[in-house]
Amino acid sequence: MRYDKWIGLCLKHRAGGIWSIAFFYFAGLLLPSGLYAGAWPQDSHHGQIILTYSFMQTSKAYDEGGAIQKFGDDGEFRQIVLNPYLEYGLSERNTLSINAQTSFLRYQNNYGSQSSSGFGDVEFAVRHRFNAPESPWVLSGQFTVMFPAYSAHRNPAPGNHQEDLETRLMVGHGSTWAKHHIFWDAQAAYRSRFGAPADQIRSDWTAGIDLHKNVMAMAQIFNTWSMHNGTPMDEITNPNAQSDYNVHKAQISMVFTTPHRTRIQAGWTGVLKGRNVGGGQTFILAFWKSF
Repeated sequence: MRYDKWIGLCLKHRAGGIWSIAFFYFAGLLLPSGLYAGAWPQDSHHGQIILTYSFMQTSKAYDEGGAIQKFGDDGEFRQIVLNPYLEYGLSERNTLSINAQTSFLRYQNNYGSQSSSGFGDVEFAVRHRFNAPESPWVLSGQFTVMFPAYSAHRNPAPGNHQEDLETRLMVGHGSTWAKHHIFWDAQAAYRSRFGAPADQIRSDWTAGIDLHKNVMAMAQIFNTWSMHNGTPMDEITNPNAQSDYNVHKAQISMVFTTPHRTRIQAGWTGVLKGRNVGGGQTFILAFWKSF
């Protein structure tokens, strides 16, 4: 679908997600804080919560051929997301995670605007470490179930309103270099998506280094490739919710440790390359707590 044909008629703003955002925000602050886990499981009966705020605004998208183009009629898309993420160690090798999103979305052009807010997709995952806990290398597998927590009639929609199943292989390693702790994490996954969206192959890469006892730097790459077995969807008013897309993103961030074991992460994410997906940059701010 061409982006210059997006619907521009003005609809009433929906603000049903405000109370849910408030709930997760204060819940995150009240929980007693952790490091990036990746392939590593959480300690038994311990965990972490990461509450992330992100902001994206763009007037461009990648088309079917991967070329960047501006939206027609001076169109502009804005996405604000509050993302609570929880991990909890069920045992020495098994970790449960819950990943939820509440979003404020808006698309506008010369003819009007459309806005929506509320819950997005929710993911439940179980991670299992295959090798011995004392090994400096970590090899884990993860199974994820995703489902929509919003109406199929919401517009702009935060997703494709379908269920997903994902299997993921994760490997990580930590060591010391020049008296600084460093780690890296690599992941590969296949995601089966029911309904119109195409299945996907995903890979994520993360590297981190402790610059100071209270400062960590992280660099990350996120890749998604479509399997081209999806069905085109009509009336897409969110460039990040196409049914068939590729996207490659880079993220750099700094994590600062504050008193009471709270960590604050600030960073930037940019789209390096894509197809049928929004372009532009995303700015993130996150609060980490371990318990």
